Amino acid sequence: MKNFFKEINHSLNGLVVNLLVGGILLLVFAVLIVWVDFVLRLVIGCVFIIVALIVFYVAYKVYHFKQHISNFISRIK
Repeated sequence: MKNFFKEINHSLNGLVVNLLVGGILLLVFAVLIVWVDFVLRLVIGCVFIIVALIVFYVAYKVYHFKQHISNFISRIK
């Protein structure tokens, strides 16, 4: 049971770090949008890439979390 909660904590920590990095990058891109028109196209492209990576990472973490829950449930039975 203790190991199960450690895995959940580890998974959530990875999710939080990923969201923080994505937020910082979006903040930097928002500042760059104000100054340069060319950077606007670059920033929009990068934002879509970052959002796509975050979505894939969240999907991976949810799948990994689901695996831990199913393993835990099978050990209980």
